[in-house]
Amino acid sequence: MIQMATLERSTLDAVVLAGAPNTGRLSEISDEQYEALIDLGGKPIVRYPVEALLAARTIGPVVVVGPPAELKEALAGLDVEIIPPTGGMFENALAGCRHIAARAGDRNRLVFFASADSPLITPEVVDGLVEMCLARGGDLFYPVLERSVMEAKFPSTRRTYGRLRDGTYTGGNVFLVDVAVLERERSTAEALIRARKNPLKLAQTLGFTFLVRLLLGRLTVPELETHVSKTFNLTARAVIAPWAEIGIDVDKPEDLELVREHLVRSTPPGV
Repeated sequence: MIQMATLERSTLDAVVLAGAPNTGRLSEISDEQYEALIDLGGKPIVRYPVEALLAARTIGPVVVVGPPAELKEALAGLDVEIIPPTGGMFENALAGCRHIAARAGDRNRLVFFASADSPLITPEVVDGLVEMCLARGGDLFYPVLERSVMEAKFPSTRRTYGRLRDGTYTGGNVFLVDVAVLERERSTAEALIRARKNPLKLAQTLGFTFLVRLLLGRLTVPELETHVSKTFNLTARAVIAPWAEIGIDVDKPEDLELVREHLVRSTPPGV
């Protein structure tokens, strides 16, 4: 196992994944070619997470992976680097990491990843999450949110939850990972992403016994961390986060409406 990444610099680099084509349910209400460009409150949805990252004190350079011409217009006035997509989610994440490593000359560093359709993250949420992750130490950090946290703030949202022995959780739309780990464990990570909707293939990657225990709710968060760490030869952390905003993404028309209503409620009068 490689040495765990630490924050020796004052800030982390960030990558925003904005290359998803608008071919899902959002195409019913928007003819934009890419989901990141769909209008939300008068601006492209991708501007929300990018602006939050740029304003966070724990984040430095921001790289956006997606269609360069369209994103240049959508992100006009923001100090970001834009690189073209190279494939699916994993390929684009890897492209962002390689771009950062080539520019910075340092392949052993943590990178903060966010999806373009996570418009409710704020600078305070980003800073809080980064501090939680760095306090624990590790190579891969994935925030999870308890069902009670999500439903208390967004009671109408529909999420997929997983039941563990110590709680019922859903995953967030951001994560932190060491650049070197992503490169080294590429084949395992790709296999896991390809198999995520196929139980038999998932069992081949994670192990049948582990998968059965997971589906039956017999695992705890620490046991989940231990198994993923061994599978990927790294130190993985499931970070139980208190910010429901991390769990809100926009991939359906009803998600877009929920976020619009939330933004209206949370915007001070006269702004």
